[in-house]
Amino acid sequence: MMKRLLGLALLLLSLASAQRIVVSPQAIVVNPRPGFDVQVWLDRDTSGNSTPVYDIGEEIRISVRPAETSYVYVFDVKPSGEVTQIFPNRFDSQNRVSAGQTITLPPSGARYVFNIAPPRGLSKVIAVASRTQLDTSQLASFRNETDLFAMSNIGEQGFAQSFAIIVNPIPQESWVTDTALYSVGTQAAQPRWGTLALQSNPSGADVYVDGSFVGITPLNFSVAPGRHDVRFELAGYDSFSTSTSVGAGQSQNVSANLQGQVRAGTVSFTSVPSGADVYVDGRYVGTTPTGAIRFEEGSYTARFEAAGYQSTSINFRAVGGRDLTVDAALVGNMATAVVQANVGGALVFLDGRQVGAIPNGTGRLTVRDVPVGTHELVVIAPGYSTYVTTFNAQAGREVQLNVRQSRF
Repeated sequence: MMKRLLGLALLLLSLASAQRIVVSPQAIVVNPRPGFDVQVWLDRDTSGNSTPVYDIGEEIRISVRPAETSYVYVFDVKPSGEVTQIFPNRFDSQNRVSAGQTITLPPSGARYVFNIAPPRGLSKVIAVASRTQLDTSQLASFRNETDLFAMSNIGEQGFAQSFAIIVNPIPQESWVTDTALYSVGTQAAQPRWGTLALQSNPSGADVYVDGSFVGITPLNFSVAPGRHDVRFELAGYDSFSTSTSVGAGQSQNVSANLQGQVRAGTVSFTSVPSGADVYVDGRYVGTTPTGAIRFEEGSYTARFEAAGYQSTSINFRAVGGRDLTVDAALVGNMATAVVQANVGGALVFLDGRQVGAIPNGTGRLTVRDVPVGTHELVVIAPGYSTYVTTFNAQAGREVQLNVRQSRF
């Protein structure tokens, strides 16, 4: 369990181009999206969540367990600003720890012990696990050959700034930190912070508190008592903003049900012949050619209707930021009959109704707008035999009828 963001976080803008790093007011550097976990706890608080009290001179033991095989570093940071790298040290220099392995400092049979030293106040133990070795000499160094532990007086803020520089070149997912707090000589003071329990659906959203990036949901984030503005952002979803109040020592839940962004594209409708009415998912949108019409991203069905033509449906998908043309080739409801005859002037009847006469010369008569279905064709000419036949007319098709009449 990684305790992310023990206090009000600040974004290190100078390092943001490489990876997102958060620094708490307790000067603890936190990776908002680590690839694995590390835990650190003290012998008087195995949960790692409380703040146990130690008197000056008492012994303390520290345990660390990484979730993944990694290089482990442990630092003790006192309120005076003194930083001690307690692991690795002169006696225990091998700091590559296997996944799930717990190391306790000092280890059993060690030639050293950790005794609580002044000053009184709130101290912290910071554990770092990294997939690659780190050069921690900017954080603490050996002052002479006889020192057992590397030390410095850079203070909490200096520790945070130097550590951020150290981890900046390595991949975001390859390092993680955890912190255990303890009080020297006196019970820890009344809580100075409240906690925002930040969640989103879906999770993995970037969270900004009072305009500063503080981490990725879900996370617990400590703030000064009072009212705060919170914003959630996740690619592909609308941002969500709210404000909330929290008191010292209190926890306030802040949840965001993120809504997917609706993107729009444009669709133009054309047809042959033009002049067809267009309905999209049953809603009339215009007459072809329609020009560009805005549609939210998604799948639709367009239906084209024109008098004398069959209704035609076409499925299409609108894509955000793109223009699409949907074109329909309409098929007529009527057929055409072409009568090719050998007797000029012969009268032509369709289903008992005269529709024309065979022209002299070409002998070709075109009968348009023939209803779909079966029809009777009769051709009559004086002195010639009567010609009778039936034919089937299909929508949009042309039927060729060859007529031969003989003299009596």
